[in-house]
Amino acid sequence: MSYDWDGLKRQDIGTYVFQYTLSGTGNLEIDGECYALKAGEAFLVEIPSRHRYYLSKDSDGWEFIFITLVGRKAMECWRYIKENNGPILKISPESKLIQLLFGIYQDTIENKITDGYLASARAYEYIMECYRFVREMENHKKDLSDQIAKTLSYMQTHYADPLTLSDIAAASGYSKYYLVRHFQEQLDTTPIKYLTKIRIQKAVDLLMTTRLSISEIAERVGYSNANYFNKVFRKAVGMAAGEFRKRKNPAKIDHVITD
Repeated sequence: MSYDWDGLKRQDIGTYVFQYTLSGTGNLEIDGECYALKAGEAFLVEIPSRHRYYLSKDSDGWEFIFITLVGRKAMECWRYIKENNGPILKISPESKLIQLLFGIYQDTIENKITDGYLASARAYEYIMECYRFVREMENHKKDLSDQIAKTLSYMQTHYADPLTLSDIAAASGYSKYYLVRHFQEQLDTTPIKYLTKIRIQKAVDLLMTTRLSISEIAERVGYSNANYFNKVFRKAVGMAAGEFRKRKNPAKIDHVITD
């Protein structure tokens, strides 16, 4: 499959593309340099401009997520990132910036972004988070290995599947033993606990923003058994999912208890 975009051959004007690699590799040619993009790496480019990003012939594949931004604020953000960081951003999949990107993507496929006003609001929110990330990069010095970054991206995009430790290990390229060891070293938790955290946070979002039944939510976040989901949810949040939903102003949780 061909994937090749030349920034001088596109019809868009005043458009900016932020693209984040989830797995595999792709290439970005810009400012006379060629960069091999790996899991956990992103770029923001202006269209039109002299750049090219593409799937190289020797790549086994390139999985990514992207957002297209337009307008003066997007232009200012692009200039700020270019001047203060350069063309490539290394970003953990668990960062607020990438979590927001996943959230916008999910809202889009669920048709929750219903008009231009809401789309503009979400785009502005994302631009501001880009600024925050670059300005606070000194606090993001703990780099994850490429394989762990790839593993986190895999879990973020496949949490609704019935994943086992073997599945996660296969996606990472590690054996189960080495995956658990390196995951613990870099994130101070285990892959299964991290997966539980993702699932519960997604469940919280669905409880707060939809009218789906508890059983439907359980299935959407990777639990085929609603009773087991409720047991895990209660342990993580401190109350049953139904009770959480009934609260008038449920606070969005920042962490869950998975031990």
